[in-house]
Amino acid sequence: MKKRLIALLIPLAINSYSFTSYALSPAPIKIKQALDVAPENGFAGFNLATNSGTTGGSKAKKEMIFLVNNKKDLLEAININKDQPRIIQVSGVIDISENKPYKNFDDQKSRSLIKIPSNTTLIGVGDNAGFINGSIMLSKVNNVIIRNLKIEAPIDVEPKFEEGDGWNAEWDGINIISSTHVWVDHVTLTDGTFTDDMYREKDGWKYVQHDGLLDIKRGSDFITISYCLFENHDKTMLIGHSDKNADQDENKLNITLHHNVFTDITQRAPRVRFGKIHMYNNLFKGTVNKSKTVYPYQYSIGLGYKGSVLSENNLFLIDGLKDSCKVAKQFKGDNLQDKNSLFNQSKLQLSSCGFDDNLRWSVPYQYSVDDIKQFSKSYSRLVGSGKL
Repeated sequence: MKKRLIALLIPLAINSYSFTSYALSPAPIKIKQALDVAPENGFAGFNLATNSGTTGGSKAKKEMIFLVNNKKDLLEAININKDQPRIIQVSGVIDISENKPYKNFDDQKSRSLIKIPSNTTLIGVGDNAGFINGSIMLSKVNNVIIRNLKIEAPIDVEPKFEEGDGWNAEWDGINIISSTHVWVDHVTLTDGTFTDDMYREKDGWKYVQHDGLLDIKRGSDFITISYCLFENHDKTMLIGHSDKNADQDENKLNITLHHNVFTDITQRAPRVRFGKIHMYNNLFKGTVNKSKTVYPYQYSIGLGYKGSVLSENNLFLIDGLKDSCKVAKQFKGDNLQDKNSLFNQSKLQLSSCGFDDNLRWSVPYQYSVDDIKQFSKSYSRLVGSGKL
């Protein structure tokens, strides 16, 4: 045990890093953005001036800065000194299954969940860092930053059957539960190599093995999702998991989505219960033509029970969709106000779509909107992993 502690406390030369046989050694900062804090243009950076924004691991001591390229080292970096700020730099693609296929639900639950602690920055190094065969989970934590990573949606090896609804998968790419002050930035989330057309049938139902890409629920609050790429997925982002969860969710789920791209996304971008969602400068690209994509477009914004959305300067480019009202869908909720968004290059008109555009809240932070047409031309060099 003494050797383990000594190994952890030995700082490395500024231009080198190594791993000891006893434990993961500290490493120098390999990517300068590891020290960034959430900007004030979203809920995650709100009240930053009073030190109550999202700082992640930016205050980490040098012995709590790590560089990892495998699951074992990742778990050591997570588990050491739980309460201390840490920066975990990820190099390359880490297979959370360690190339050992999950046998069943219990095996997948025990091996596939990567639980990030409070006061952490988890950031990819370079343009090819990320995770496959696993879920990044934030559960009952505070002050976390996740950046510059590519995450493939986990494949549920043993979905559960629900009478009348069919097979349903369990695991999400990122799952934020009962957590506050979270910034997710420049992350790519995708079905990757296993797409929905590869599903088989079981007992007469499609054997669905993907759940969400990024879900936020159970009273999570003060969250910003920025410059992320969501691609090739069905049920993408769920905010608030149940109509019956008012005790946790009422007056929580304050979330900002800005400068994200949703391409070939079928639905839930996002689907909202209870939350106050500010969406600005996001791009939605898709088609309703089932012959052109595995993921035909259904809607972007789902308005659930007591959900409320302020949409500004977003662009919906949906091939084959004639009815602009269908960019949003009502699920026991209708509170949607839009300002200056475009639908297939024309002004988005929602006034005759039956939505209640009288918001009962206002954005509490400073922000500025960009020309969405210019953003749509340049997003490929700005959005997703590898684009910091």
